[in-house]
Amino acid sequence: MSELFDVVKNRRSIRNYKDEVPAKDKLEKIIEGANWAPSDGNSQPWKFYVAKGEVVDGICDEFYSYAKEHIPNASYIPEEKKQPMLEYAKDFGGAPVHIIVSYETEDDPIADEESLMAASAAVQNLMLTAADEDLGTVWIAGHVAHSDRVKNLLNLSESEEIAGIIPIGIPDMDPPVKERQDPKEKTEWFGF
Repeated sequence: MSELFDVVKNRRSIRNYKDEVPAKDKLEKIIEGANWAPSDGNSQPWKFYVAKGEVVDGICDEFYSYAKEHIPNASYIPEEKKQPMLEYAKDFGGAPVHIIVSYETEDDPIADEESLMAASAAVQNLMLTAADEDLGTVWIAGHVAHSDRVKNLLNLSESEEIAGIIPIGIPDMDPPVKERQDPKEKTEWFGF
């Protein structure tokens, strides 16, 4: 098995971090890895925001404000998971740094979708490069990624959207491998 495939298979979503900011050179390498993502016509529509301190606190506050209203009433979340999820929602498990990946929109649904796809590929590269650097990440989207408050914290332009908010840090947990569905059940072959 190749080293890359090992990183792909062993990457985990981390929801508990040590209270230590990763070295800036590691963060720069992670951004470089993300920047090598594929994009339609090499458009590279993404932008990276690396934050700690007040910006991270503001993002966490926005996420927690939504979560404490949503999680207790979410019928699809088992009762025993609600309190741990609310605890995590306070500060994304203590991640000291967030890397936010945005992308440019153009009021063209196809071009906007291509930009989101490219930015998502950048997020995947970012998370794999972080795992290779022994740092943990988790991909956050949903309400907080569409929040005007978060967009204002980052001074996003009117044409920027958020593909993902990626808390990043030194893992303080070692989550078990979760079962994956058999890819054979999800694959159709033509002409083979």
